[in-house]
This record gives sequence, C-alpha cells and structure tokens, in this order.
Amino acid sequence: MDSTDSSNPSNPSNPSDSSNPSDSSNGEVKSLPFMVTLVVSAATAVVCGELFDFPWWLRLITVVGAVLALEAANQAVGRARARRRTLRRPDRGLG
Repeated sequence: MDSTDSSNPSNPSNPSDSSNPSDSSNGEVKSLPFMVTLVVSAATAVVCGELFDFPWWLRLITVVGAVLALEAANQAVGRARARRRTLRRPDRGLG
C-alpha cells in the first residue's frame, strides 16, 4: 500500500475522511447538525403547547424527548453507514 492510496484512512489527502460531519465529497450530509435538532424540538414543543395546551413542564419533557429521538436516529444512521462502509472495504471485511 503506497502513500497515494485514497482508501488509507490515515492519509491526510483523503477528502472523505474529514473531521467535519457536515462535509462530504458527494454533497451528502453525514450527520444531522445539533442546531436542527434544537429547532425541530422547540417547534414540536410550541405546536404541542398550542394544540394541546401543554403546561411548561410537559413542553420541557417534549423538547427532551424530541432531542433524544433525533439524536438516537442520528446515531443509528451514522453507525449503519460506518458498518456498511466497513463491510464494503476488502481490507477490513468479515474475516
């Protein structure tokens, strides 16, 4: 394996191994930004409060639940993508 091999994860010239989770060489977002999670959870709390007249403490629980659900989905998608990427690589396969 030479130093110009783009499949080497320690190669700093590899664009697919960036530290920024939002960057991708094909324009695909690798993970959901936390700001989006907060905005969606706050919007959920406002909608639930207006439609169902939730008190402040129930709105707070709604925000926490929405953040947990979105972060759990984000983690699951990230792990599935990492597993798929690992299984595709012939040098790191199942065996």
